Order: sequence, then structure tokens, then C-alpha cells
Amino acid sequence: MKPQADDPHQLLRDIHRRFAGSGAEAYRTTSETLSFDRLYHASLALAEKLARVPDPRCSRPVLIWGHKDPRYLVAYWACLLAGRPLVPTEQDTPAERLRQIVQTCDASVVLVADADPNAPTQLHKTLTGSDVPVWSVDLDAAPAQDLPPHDAAPDDVAYIMFSSGTLGQPKGIQVTYANLADFIRWQDQLLAGASFDGVTGNIRHCFDVSLFELWNSWLRLRPITALNHADFANSTGYIRRLEADQVGLWVSTPSITRLMLRNRRFNGTTLPALSTFLFCGEALTKPVVQSLFDRFPGCRVLNTYGPTECTVAVTAVDITADHLAAPEDLPIGFARPGTALVADPGPDQGEIEIRGASVGRGYLKLPDKQARAFPAPGCYRTGDRGQRRADGLWYFGGRIDREIKVQGMRVDLDDIEAHIRRQPGIEDAVVEPYMLRGEARALNAYIFGDHTADVLKQLAGQMSRELPPYLVPRFWYAGFEASLNRNSKIDRAWLSEAARTADHRHVHSQPDAETLS
Repeated sequence: MKPQADDPHQLLRDIHRRFAGSGAEAYRTTSETLSFDRLYHASLALAEKLARVPDPRCSRPVLIWGHKDPRYLVAYWACLLAGRPLVPTEQDTPAERLRQIVQTCDASVVLVADADPNAPTQLHKTLTGSDVPVWSVDLDAAPAQDLPPHDAAPDDVAYIMFSSGTLGQPKGIQVTYANLADFIRWQDQLLAGASFDGVTGNIRHCFDVSLFELWNSWLRLRPITALNHADFANSTGYIRRLEADQVGLWVSTPSITRLMLRNRRFNGTTLPALSTFLFCGEALTKPVVQSLFDRFPGCRVLNTYGPTECTVAVTAVDITADHLAAPEDLPIGFARPGTALVADPGPDQGEIEIRGASVGRGYLKLPDKQARAFPAPGCYRTGDRGQRRADGLWYFGGRIDREIKVQGMRVDLDDIEAHIRRQPGIEDAVVEPYMLRGEARALNAYIFGDHTADVLKQLAGQMSRELPPYLVPRFWYAGFEASLNRNSKIDRAWLSEAARTADHRHVHSQPDAETLS
């Protein structure tokens, strides 16, 4: 489908209207399926209910809580149709952080995308001290009318993604209906000529890369085969489902694909329909692409780049054998239509600045961060280094500050250090990425002072109760001699030696953790 409507909200309505009467499956889990027609009616019914919540400007967001459930899609569409900014969250979000998000965005409702009838009551208890209503999502609800009465303006906020890198006040990133419509229209150009009967459901909905999966499913009326992250280790089971569902479009971070490549059944013989691979969220490496070319002869590999602040991604390129043979890292692509990237000219890579229709409204209630990152409307300073070649192709040069990507998730090392230092009995701590073959694959925590392995274990356990899994260091060290640099600061370059000589160490077991070897 090639979207035609100029008005962003009308564009969404036109896409949604095509769901009506379609018995084709829209979402598949191991236990449930959801047809497009059922998605159409249930989301309209919920949109009507949201429209009755007192809020004259329809500006108070709606928080969605759940994980890989058909009800998530119903809630998603209900918010879009009712003009309510949606805030996607996950079931494993720590209680305190969830409460912070509800308070920061002044949520009007929390929608529970979970089949468990007790989930709303349990979540209401989690949000103790908050009077926000908690609703279940009914897959069988029927609307009273064809469309809800609200029309969202192009500059109204469509969704708010909360960055995983913030440990103090959550950083809510606002994206408008105009931004979203621009991204949707780009999909038709990005995947021109691609034919597929199904789409992967690899990405959590709180991570904006999932929009590639959602909108390419919705634009083409193709089903999503959802991967529950609790079953992440069962790659054979997921491959069987991909085979049975004839999934043709794969969307993921490179780390997820690297895990799947460990299974020999992840190949073109087992999965003959799987022909297009789209990557976003972290640096794509040549070994991953070469393995895909070997396993899936003739496949198409798309590499993209972009910050959440600029509506998922702003560049794209088809990776070729020439890119693999070139001495430099893989390119991140050409700027998408309506968006321009600029960086300081010269032999060294400058900071990438993004301008145009993809640039979102910015941060929620964070004026200082807003002023630094968004110096003008429609302009975002990324904090990433990059360089543009004469032909317009961009190459990524890494982060300028200490906010990094670890297996696709954004992590601020300074924030994690500060969190550890706030724990009782900790005099100082340093957090650095665990590098493997040139990639940040986990986190190392170096704890200063006389601490045993049991203390490290307790510290890791405490952090895991307070923070999302990807913010908890995997490797913990204590009992080593500190070294200072010339400025009498901790010599971070020396810490690899500290890891080898530490008297006490602990390896924290994390859910969905990749085996590092």
C-alpha cells in the first residue's frame, strides 16, 4: 500500500480502515492470534472509551504495559485513533521506574496488554500512591460508531519513548503525528520491490525499532510472528514458527541476529521465504552480514541508523559485497527523503546534526536537555560522530559522550556509576563496556574498596530489582589496586588490568543474556 493522505491523522485512519473485514492474521504468538478485522473493531471500541476520559486537549498520555501480546496492538491503535499520546512500557520495568514514568508524563490511563485477568489489579498495586486508572484491554469489544470523534493535529504528540539511559528523571522523547506519518511514507520507498508474507516480531514495543515491524505489517496487511523474550533461548522453536508462517521480512538489532546464527537451522534452506533483513539500533558488523549472505544466498540486507529523537531511523543503505570488501566499517546509509544530515567538514568525523521532517518535538519537561540537543525547531544534535562521503553515503564514528549502545539498548555509563555510588558502603565505582571483537556486548563494574564476591552479588541483585536488565553490569570486580592518571583521576585505561588481578569477582546472570564468547 502506498499511503496517499496528506493529513497525518487521516493517513492513520485510512490505514486502519483497511483492516475492517479482513480475516487475515495480524499478530501471532504461541498461544493466540489476532485478525486484522478483530484488531479494527477492538481498537475502535477502546478509542471510544479513551475519548471519554476527561481531558479537553487530549494531551495527557496513555501508558501501555505488557509484552508481546495481541492486546498491545489494540491499545496502540486505540491511542493513535483517539489522539492520545501513547507511552509503551514493558512488564519487566522496575516498579519505581514505572511510577516515575507515570508521574513524569502525567498519564491519564494505564492500559494492560496482558491476558491474565489479575494483571490490572496487580499493576494497580505496583502503582501505589497514584490515582491513575488501570484498564484491561478487551479483544472482543465492539465499537458504537465507525470512528472516534477526535482529530489529532500534525504537531500533536503521537508517542513518547522513554530512553533506557536515564536513571534519574526518565527522559521522555516525544514524536508527533507528522513525524510518524513521514516515517510511514518512507517505508514504501525503503522496501520498494520487497515481497513478503510475514514479518518478524523480534523487538520489544518500548524500543522504537519495533516500528519497522509494526508499520510494515500494517501497511501490507501481513502478520507479525511475535517472539516472546522469555523464550529467547529457544531459537529452534522460533525458527520453526518463522518457517510455518513463511516470514519474509526480518527486523532486528545485529545482536539478535548473531544469536540466531548460532543455530544451524537459521538458513535459507529451512527458511526459504526469509529474504530481507533490516537492521537498526546498533552498529552492523561485516561478520554478521557475511554469515547472512552465506546462509541466505541472494538475500537483501538493509542497514539503517537513527536516534529515537528522529523517528526511528534517518538513513538506509543496501549492503553489498563491495561494502564487505572495503577497508572501512559498513556504511549507515543515505539520508531518507525530507531529512538532512550534516557534520563538521574535515578529515576527522564531526558530530552528526539531523534536520527535517523526522526530527521530533524533543524531551518532555527537560528544558536544559532540550536546549542543548534541539538548538532550533526541526534540528537535533545527536552526540554521534559521522562522516559523509562525496556520494552522500554516511559512516558512523561512535558516540561523543559516554552514552553508548549495548546490544541495541542505549546506556549511559555515567548514570550507572552514579547509581552504584549511591548504594550503602560503596566509596567509588567505574563502569565500562565489555568489548568483544570491537563491539560493546555487556558492562563491567569495578567497585573500589574492600568488598567480597558476596557483596558484589548482593549489589548486582539490588540493581536488578531497581533497573531494567540491560542497565545492570554483567561482570563485577573488587579487590584490586587502583591506578590514577596524570590528573589524579581513576585511570580508566588501566581497568582491563584490574579485571585480571581482582581478588573478588561476580558474574551476574541476566534474562535473555547473550553468551559472550
